[in-house]
Amino acid sequence: MSDDGDNEVEESTRPLKVKDDEQFKQLVADPERLVVLVLVAPWCEICIAMQPQLEEIAQQPEYERVQFLTADVDAMPDIGRQFKLQSLPTIKYLLKGEEIVPGFSGSNVEKYKTFLEKAFNKRNEVMAEYDAAKAAQEEGGGGEEGEDD
Repeated sequence: MSDDGDNEVEESTRPLKVKDDEQFKQLVADPERLVVLVLVAPWCEICIAMQPQLEEIAQQPEYERVQFLTADVDAMPDIGRQFKLQSLPTIKYLLKGEEIVPGFSGSNVEKYKTFLEKAFNKRNEVMAEYDAAKAAQEEGGGGEEGEDD
């Protein structure tokens, strides 16, 4: 198994366990990738019970471009504060580091799947708008100098 890119670790471990705040910032920085963040704690029995189901969802081919992360809020208390954590597990759906659909807390895996689908669709809408704005800017939004390639 070769390491042919910076994202190899991210892709091979789903969900990826976030080690620290710096790694978290790097992982959510990709402006095109939907991030599903599951906030957990090692003492949370519901978190432990849900883990196999979340791993199964993360492995599904339709979500290969989604970055699934878990973060231990005991080890990373700032992340709990950042997302105003009130109960565990809490699941957040992020694009560019910002929530794009409401997250939720609890152990309802079907609700998790429903929110994941909403987030995935919202991500696609946001990216379509981003691509259209970028294309418009490239076509005439900045005084082109007449290059023909």
